[in-house]
Amino acid sequence: MQTIDVSVLITCYQKEEYLSECIDSVLRQTKQPKEIIVVHDKCDNPMHHDKVDSIFLKENYGVAHARDVAFKFSTGKLILFLDGDDVLSPDYLEKMTLVVSEGADIVYPDLFLWCGDTSRLSVTPERITKAYVKKFEKVVIPVTSLMHRRVYTALDGFRKMDVLEDLDFFVRAILKGFTFRKAQTLLWYRRYAGTRNSIGLDKRREVLQNVIKQL
Repeated sequence: MQTIDVSVLITCYQKEEYLSECIDSVLRQTKQPKEIIVVHDKCDNPMHHDKVDSIFLKENYGVAHARDVAFKFSTGKLILFLDGDDVLSPDYLEKMTLVVSEGADIVYPDLFLWCGDTSRLSVTPERITKAYVKKFEKVVIPVTSLMHRRVYTALDGFRKMDVLEDLDFFVRAILKGFTFRKAQTLLWYRRYAGTRNSIGLDKRREVLQNVIKQL
């Protein structure tokens, strides 16, 4: 099977029950990544998995730091961040790298919002632009987007925030002039029934306004 120059960087905090399924979805890819790195952000019961490189943090520093640790240990020309409870369709990397080869800086998928009886398909827009984000005040693409290594370096990674690190990252990518394109594949994005983000709505709105204000 063909190996491609991609580092898959998985971050995990208290999601060990889903992590094997996540890793298996990477190992089943029609084109295999160069490496898979898992960062356990001080999980209570971290486990080492075969065929991946595991990093165990002694403190819970948060997802922005965990992603940065994974990036610094990676070597791929292209990188793909993945949360430890999500699953890739088998053709994910193949379809993503095809679009990158056509000149895109960042490539994103459609989403299957995975939550029992309320599961549904979420079709992302064909283009992500500054005007779109300003109008809807969101970037409807997941962090599990394939990007060139130089994108992460130019943005100096994810900023440590209470919430919306992904939105802030992609807004800064737009402002830097990086191009976004969609690939015809699917990320199975796990959601949890009956749960809410621990941060208050007022604080979330404040962070959102500050992120969008950059535009």
